[in-house]
Amino acid sequence: MKIFVLSAQSHDPRIAEMLQRADFIYEFVSNAQQVPVHSSPESVLPVLCSTLEDLLECHHPALAPIFCQVTDLGAQQILDALGCGAIDCWSRMMPADELKTRASALLLRLQRTRDSNQRLRHEDEAAARLSDLEKELHEDQRAGQSIQLGMLPTQHKHMHHYRFSRWVQPSLILSGDFIDYFPLQERYLACFLADVAGHGASSALLTVMLKNISWRLQQKFGLPRVESPGDMLGWINETLIGQGIEKHVAMFLGIIDKETDTLHYSMAAQYPPVLLRSANGEIQQLHQEAKPLGLFPGATYQSDHVSFDEGSTLYVFSDGVMDCLAPAGFDEKERALESLVHSLADPIKLWSRLCESLKNLDDTSLLTVQRERSA
Repeated sequence: MKIFVLSAQSHDPRIAEMLQRADFIYEFVSNAQQVPVHSSPESVLPVLCSTLEDLLECHHPALAPIFCQVTDLGAQQILDALGCGAIDCWSRMMPADELKTRASALLLRLQRTRDSNQRLRHEDEAAARLSDLEKELHEDQRAGQSIQLGMLPTQHKHMHHYRFSRWVQPSLILSGDFIDYFPLQERYLACFLADVAGHGASSALLTVMLKNISWRLQQKFGLPRVESPGDMLGWINETLIGQGIEKHVAMFLGIIDKETDTLHYSMAAQYPPVLLRSANGEIQQLHQEAKPLGLFPGATYQSDHVSFDEGSTLYVFSDGVMDCLAPAGFDEKERALESLVHSLADPIKLWSRLCESLKNLDDTSLLTVQRERSA
């Protein structure tokens, strides 16, 4: 049985010693995309994860994430791990015999899952007789998914005293949602979440253009007029219209002035409203009425600003998140979302809670910016 170990370290001797003690074959990888799921399409591959963030990264159906700690596991840790998708929880403190027993049981479960997957696949192939063209399209979409994941910025990126994080869950294989964040010269930090209308390949193609727009923004607005981030949305609007792509885009664009800790922002048909949570849990709703990008030549966009106080967190969602909320009406859904943000200050736990209710009706994404407390 081979186990992949997802770790920021190239080699963790404590985990290695535990696996060697139980006679496991193992390989360290730095991210979930390095696990070779395509080389063994009929297998379910176990991945050892030491953090909840790593568990959430293992969303590929061929991955079986296992939560592992070098110390004893508490009940709350186990519950949190299972809530984030773990199929089992291990501790380095477990005796080698217990690890082997758990591994044998896990191997049996994975074998049954693989056999079930094989049977279902064979039944599907017999029923549908998928053409070579359809198979090639599926492979192309998987390749496109890898390209899309590679375009996303570094997860939990620290810039100045701000921490930027992003999560994107497509409804199909490719996503029409896109997130980016980057510095603008030395004084400013920029971030945006874009939601292309629809989902699938045609919407995903536009996200490639949005990544290119990120680079062009850094060149064109190297010295941005932060009083008017709406000018940037106006420029993006004209750029999309000029490409002749008949897709509209909702977007939130934020520019942070590091010297004054002020968030300047503008929105284009952004929904749901952006939320700013203060250090004491108070929620401020940021909302603007504006046309979507890519449809209306000459459209103008409003600019506003708000103080980004110490300990505050900015939450920007795509509209797919509304399908994760139980209430029927939009007003009730907005209140439910605010309640979640108020009660779950940690963005990782918030995303985990939302993932529990994913219906894959639409692409769902979350951008968060945390202003960290002074030491």
